[in-house]
Amino acid sequence: MKKVPMIILLLAPYVFLLICIGICMAEKGFTADAIEMIGWTFLGMFLLILFPNMIYAFILKRFGYGHRKLFFWNMLLKLCNIPIYVLVFAVGAFASAMILGIMLLPFLVIFDYSLLLSSSMYGVSGLRSLSKTGKASKAGIVINGICQFLFVFDVISAAYLYIRFRKSY
Repeated sequence: MKKVPMIILLLAPYVFLLICIGICMAEKGFTADAIEMIGWTFLGMFLLILFPNMIYAFILKRFGYGHRKLFFWNMLLKLCNIPIYVLVFAVGAFASAMILGIMLLPFLVIFDYSLLLSSSMYGVSGLRSLSKTGKASKAGIVINGICQFLFVFDVISAAYLYIRFRKSY
C-alpha cells in the first residue's frame, strides 16, 4: 500500500500522454482548444499526483523507509521518466517551428520541471535521511542535492546514490 503513490507517479506521465493524444484526436488536431484542455488536465495531474508525491517522499520516513529505499525509488522514477523527457524535447524541437507550437514551449518546460521535482523529492528525502546517519560527507550530500534539480545530472546522481548506498543500513 505504501508503494501505490510511487507507482501512480511512475505511470502518470504516460497516462497523461495518452490523454493528450486523445484530446488532440477529439479536437481534430492541435488547436488552441486542445492546448487549453491539455493545460487543465495537467493542472489536475499536478494537484492530484505530482504535488502530493513531493510531500509523500518526506512522509515515507515515518513508515520505515530509509535512505536506501528512497534512493531506489528516486532512481527508478528518474529512469522511467527518460522516455518522456526525450519525447518532450522532440516535441519542443518540432513545435518551435510552428507559430502555435511556440505557445506550447512554456507548458513543456513546466511539465518537465514538475516531473523533475516530483521525482527529485525522493532523492532529497533520502539525502536528508542519509545526512542524519553521518555515512556521507556534507560536500557529497550538497553536490548530490544540487544535481537532483538539474536535468541529466539528476539521473546520474540517482544511480550513484542507489549504487553507493544500496547495502548500507
